[in-house]
Amino acid sequence: MAEIVERKSQPVQEQTGEQQTEEYSYAIYPDIRRTINYDTKTVELEISIPGVKKEDIKLLVLPELFHLTGKRGQMQYSANQSFGAEVVPEKTVAKYENGLLRVKAIIRDPMDTAKSVAIQ
Repeated sequence: MAEIVERKSQPVQEQTGEQQTEEYSYAIYPDIRRTINYDTKTVELEISIPGVKKEDIKLLVLPELFHLTGKRGQMQYSANQSFGAEVVPEKTVAKYENGLLRVKAIIRDPMDTAKSVAIQ
């Protein structure tokens, strides 16, 4: 179940230039399901962020973790979490449909960067 992490008031400037205060903003940690499959060398995530528009989702991927934010009205979904395995960020794909963000990442093969050593 999603967890409310923080509740805060934030100033907002309207077009008139006057500063007003929003009622509240909520930082929510979304529900995340992770599946690691070493046979297919993939990590699959299902992240529940209902009601967020696709253009309001930001996903950043590093080899070992991801950062996700998504804003819906007064709520901000936010997560920083490990993939559970080292992945190749360039091969990561994400699809958002019906409030569910599906992320598929390829597990990095440590032998991909191995160098051959000549035997003398």
